[in-house]
Amino acid sequence: MLDCSPAKIMEYRQRYGDVIWQLRTPLTSYGRAAGVPYGLDNGCFKSFDRKEWDRLLEQAEIDSPVFACLPDIVGDAQRTVELFTYFKSHTNGIPRALVLQDGIEHATIPWDDLAAVFVGGSDGFKNAPVTMRCAKTAKMLGKWVHVGRVNTAKRVRDWVGIADSIDGSGMSRYDHMLEDVLAQIQGKHPQRSMTEFEPTTGAAGW
Repeated sequence: MLDCSPAKIMEYRQRYGDVIWQLRTPLTSYGRAAGVPYGLDNGCFKSFDRKEWDRLLEQAEIDSPVFACLPDIVGDAQRTVELFTYFKSHTNGIPRALVLQDGIEHATIPWDDLAAVFVGGSDGFKNAPVTMRCAKTAKMLGKWVHVGRVNTAKRVRDWVGIADSIDGSGMSRYDHMLEDVLAQIQGKHPQRSMTEFEPTTGAAGW
């Protein structure tokens, strides 16, 4: 999923195929690329614009996204779960995503109230054993797994067979980073082929 304008998303889809989906966020507020699946981020990694997030949520009631991230606190799982509990009534049936943050092993995940998990947190948290266990649990429960800040082939290898979709600001800005990640997904990367793995589920919106 790329945080790009509708025109750029369509350009990338023509170039790379329908594996390219869109990530929308209050930080950039790009319009939706027509007919393209998308995820809705909340922008909390930098700052939470409640007014713009509410506006995007209103649109999401019409063109349901794959998931919508409820507000979170970077690096604090307990506060993030509390925010999820508070804001879940504002989503009006939209598929909710809980952002996994550092310390999630000490929090109670409201599995019945969410449709997806969004792997956030610190760089060390991204591929920590507890994070992988949470993501695998989500998959066993039929939840969507999205991983944020994936900009390298190595990070793709960490999540192959678990993640259903990924995003990364580097991929959204630089074609060479996007092509490096796509090569890994397609098993064409010179360093290590994805065909060495046996994924348990097919990635969709990479």
